[in-house]
Amino acid sequence: MTLLTAGAIVLSGCTPEQAAPAAVATSATPAASPTPESATPAGAKTGDIVDDATSEAINGEYIDPMRKDMTVKLSSGENILVKKAEPLPKVVIDSVTKDVKTAAPNYANDTSNDSVNKMADIKRDLEERTGRMIATVVYGNSYNDNGTWSKGWFVGEPATEILGQYPSKEAAIAAVEGWVAKSPAMRTYIVIDTEG
Repeated sequence: MTLLTAGAIVLSGCTPEQAAPAAVATSATPAASPTPESATPAGAKTGDIVDDATSEAINGEYIDPMRKDMTVKLSSGENILVKKAEPLPKVVIDSVTKDVKTAAPNYANDTSNDSVNKMADIKRDLEERTGRMIATVVYGNSYNDNGTWSKGWFVGEPATEILGQYPSKEAAIAAVEGWVAKSPAMRTYIVIDTEG
């Protein structure tokens, strides 16, 4: 933001040669540093692995959702480049799926909130690091009004308009793909197959 400071000096008996000083442009903030996009290696594409120093330079101090390139550190330690407004690459989705299955190996049979909470923590962390809204498609239990449990495929938060149980994995994926299509640069989904 640039502020314009105009100096106006009024002196009695001022002659034309003694004109008031000209306006001087001053900056209210120091010059901005280069944008994080400039740290992305030339020719790099979504899914590429970058070293830690490059990852730090790309990400900067704050992740501005979907307005710049960024990297995601996998649990394996690799930094994966995700270009601005592009979908999460398969390697990131596969890593998150593996992390959920490791953290909640009994997800499909768990009738407590433990597995759901573990998955939500992993997903929330990825959302914070990528600036994207990530819905889950997962096989699990549902509590029925009569006090019993039934298993099925569910679409989870933040896909609020399509939340719930579906008759098949394919039906759940079709529903969440429609949700993603409404804002493909900001939304994505992850299928976590805990059925088998």
